[in-house]
Amino acid sequence: MQESLQQIIEELRKFRGLSRKSCIGDILKVFGEREFDDAGFLKIDDFYIVVSTDGITEDLVKADPWLAGYYSVLVNVNDVVVKGAKPLGYVNVVSSPDHQTRLMIAKGIETALKKYGLKLLKGHTHPDTSYEAIDAAVIGVAKRIARSSTASPGDKILLAVDLDGSFGQKGWVKCFDSTQHKSPEELRRMLFTVIDVVESSLVTASRDVSAPGIIGSIAMLCESSNVGASINLEVIPKPENTSIIDWLTAYPALGFIFTTSKAQECLRLLESKGYHVSIIGEINNTKKITLQYRGDSKVFADLNTESIFGFRKPIYPCLP
Repeated sequence: MQESLQQIIEELRKFRGLSRKSCIGDILKVFGEREFDDAGFLKIDDFYIVVSTDGITEDLVKADPWLAGYYSVLVNVNDVVVKGAKPLGYVNVVSSPDHQTRLMIAKGIETALKKYGLKLLKGHTHPDTSYEAIDAAVIGVAKRIARSSTASPGDKILLAVDLDGSFGQKGWVKCFDSTQHKSPEELRRMLFTVIDVVESSLVTASRDVSAPGIIGSIAMLCESSNVGASINLEVIPKPENTSIIDWLTAYPALGFIFTTSKAQECLRLLESKGYHVSIIGEINNTKKITLQYRGDSKVFADLNTESIFGFRKPIYPCLP
């Protein structure tokens, strides 16, 4: 059965990975901020210090504490790499009243640190909590930064994703992992290509594909840049025998979004290192995210009146 565009949009708008982002606005308003990027950065002399922090959803920690530990490294690495930074160090807070859970989280972290070549800088353990959590941060350095707030009308939207992987459903989280079977050298080569793309000034803005999925992540970039986008769902690279809804609500372990005026150069560089890359759309000035699929076209989100981050009416209510 083929999903209609209307069905796809309904599923994406209520997807928990996206709807939970609408809680961010309340927090940012306290600090007087309206910009939300993958990572934060400070310029020191002629380079940038780049830092990302993330918490793994409790559903995943409970379902697979080893994978939660591993992904606490992975998600933060992606956040700093897509800004243009080489990841160097990692810190964490492990929270669980269960000894075995804490141990499995630590083993997942250890595996990822070795694979990504990071140093454990500091950790903290809460052994007396009533919940299970792994919260972490990665620090890196960059020569040049790509923001998610600098896309311009006329830029092409590129999606680069590694399809050499497989799905693992953990609660509501659909991880598509393409990293665990790769050698550290293979993985770092793919990651450093993203840094090369940023350093070469080939992109105007960037964001990794995170928990909100491909369309949700593009929508976050558009809201940050105060622009709209037109996206063709049929040209999005995806694994074989995977429904479009399942793929658009998945977390790919290596998935990156770029806006660029040099699409072909960017595409060739990324493809040469093993990514599946496609020009999937274009940035415009409407502030609407419009999707095309099988001859149909509909608005996914109107950022003139709606907000992914919860600054205005959320596209779906924030979780309590």
